[in-house]
Amino acid sequence: MNAQVWRDLAYLFASVLFIFDLKMLAHPRKAVRGNYVGAISMAIAILATVLGQPMTWIAIGAVAGTVIGWILAVKVKMTAMPEMVGILNGFGGGASVLVGGSALISIYQALAAATPMGMQEKIATSASAI
Repeated sequence: MNAQVWRDLAYLFASVLFIFDLKMLAHPRKAVRGNYVGAISMAIAILATVLGQPMTWIAIGAVAGTVIGWILAVKVKMTAMPEMVGILNGFGGGASVLVGGSALISIYQALAAATPMGMQEKIATSASAI
C-alpha cells in the first residue's frame, strides 16, 4: 500500500475515534476518558497530515495549540469554564474563516490561470468561509 492509503486509513481511524469521543463526553463518568480519546484522535489526524508532506506551519500550530490548551486546562477554574468554551469556539470559527478564505483565494487564482473550476467548488468554498 502506498502512503496515501495509509494516510486515508489514519484519517478514517481518527474520525471513528472522534465519534467515540463525542459519545463519551455525553456521560459525566466517561468525560475525562473522552477528552483523552479526542486528543489522541486529533494527534493521529495531525500526524497523518504532517507526515504526508512537509507542513511546518501545521506542526508549529499543533505545538502552540497544545501548549496553550494545556495551560488553559490547568489554570482556568471550573466556574470560568463556560467563558473558556465560548472563546475557544470563537477561535475555531475564526480558523474556519481563514481556511475558507485561503481556499477561496486559491480557487480565484486558479481561475485567473485559466484552470476551469466548477460552480460546485465555488459555492462549497464560499459557504465554508461563511
